[in-house]
Amino acid sequence: MIVAVVRRLVLSLVTLVLLATFIFVATEIMPGDALDVSLTADEIALMPPERLQQMKRDLGLDRPALLRLGEFLAGAATLDFGKTLISKAPVADIIGYPLRNSLLLAAVVIVLALPLALAIGIAAAYWHRRTPDHIVSTGAIIGYSVPEFVTGTVLVMLFAVAWPLFPATITANTRDPVLTLLAASPLPVATILIGSIAYLARILRAGMVEALASDYVERLRLAGIPEARIVLIHALPAAIIPSLTALALYAASLVSGIVIVELVFAYPGLGQELVRAVTRREVHVIQAIALCSAAVVVAANLAADFAILALDPRTRQA
Repeated sequence: MIVAVVRRLVLSLVTLVLLATFIFVATEIMPGDALDVSLTADEIALMPPERLQQMKRDLGLDRPALLRLGEFLAGAATLDFGKTLISKAPVADIIGYPLRNSLLLAAVVIVLALPLALAIGIAAAYWHRRTPDHIVSTGAIIGYSVPEFVTGTVLVMLFAVAWPLFPATITANTRDPVLTLLAASPLPVATILIGSIAYLARILRAGMVEALASDYVERLRLAGIPEARIVLIHALPAAIIPSLTALALYAASLVSGIVIVELVFAYPGLGQELVRAVTRREVHVIQAIALCSAAVVVAANLAADFAILALDPRTRQA
């Protein structure tokens, strides 16, 4: 098992290095740079070419790409993403609180979605091909298929306009305490929660259907084991293990996949900061946000692998 753990750690590290390289290349081919955005077209037209080149040298925009790639990888290894090109503000200070806020939103959704999806998936699998299963399957398809910006707009129309129970946009600031931010975010949480429950319930339902139809469950029933014990003690672990990777990747994707929801509700997370950085061509901020999102996905996948190793003896033997 130790060899398997070390192998997965090394593979995750290599994956992060490759992702960091890809992120750097992707930001390099973006049209324009921070200087082009900060100056107007008239200023660029009236500025002497020598002055423009000098400004690019001052910002480090004329250095070779390989040199900047090496600096980016070295900085990422120490969590030092440098400073912004124009304002010279530390990138870590810019993305620190937005990253906290996005992680907070994703964590709240996961804590609420997992038990609800688990209960719904078990119920649908237990009454397989009966009315509860049809209701859950249809609702899950609808909930997962509707885009989140549509769900968010509907919730705003219902609970912020028709019945003004919650604010339509987030009234908290980026650096506000966690409880203040959560109190202002019921609609963003509900928007993501609907799609999350729909997706997770479908995954868990499929695993439970397969587990409840297996031969060893039939033998347990013939042995007189109570049905509740069969479902919760024997079938549920067998259904969760194959779904762990999918569940972990979906949980990690929430951090990078809630950009639309953050923009709809003006939530002070990474989504707004990323859009602002792209608009200003702040390459260092874009690279830091993309790498942080990728690191969360890799870490979640690694955690799922470790959980499978711990729970499934067959994987350890292999």
